[in-house]
Amino acid sequence: MAGANYSIYSIPIYFILNFIPHTYSTLIVANGSAKNWDNANPKSTVVREKFQKRVSAPTYQRWERARAAHHNGIENFPLLIAAVILGNMAKLDAGMMNWTFASFLLLRAIYIVAYIQITDRRLSFFRSFVFNISTFQCLWIMYKAGNVYARQR
Repeated sequence: MAGANYSIYSIPIYFILNFIPHTYSTLIVANGSAKNWDNANPKSTVVREKFQKRVSAPTYQRWERARAAHHNGIENFPLLIAAVILGNMAKLDAGMMNWTFASFLLLRAIYIVAYIQITDRRLSFFRSFVFNISTFQCLWIMYKAGNVYARQR
């Protein structure tokens, strides 16, 4: 099955992957009790203010980083979708597509962990490096797809 193309699966996997930091941030706020979480208005500044007063600064900062990791993943979701669709429309090599998007998912998982765990400003550049490499992978697929279409003219 060397020729099988699994790249489409990276879309739902990525979607699920990005709910890990969301779920983690919700668990931090809830702190084991549903009464600590306002699901009717979860993005309220009141919820944020109450939480900030209730927990230590490092816990609040970890919550902020988990939320930011989730938001970053959602912001980058269209780039992944476009790359997968364009790569498949251009009929790029299945092995290359599989490798590219499998490594993209791995890098994004590393990025999420790094975003949540790294508190040192100097070490945070590792997170940025991982982000840039994963983003480049999608752009590279789009470039390769563009080359296919450019040759068809």
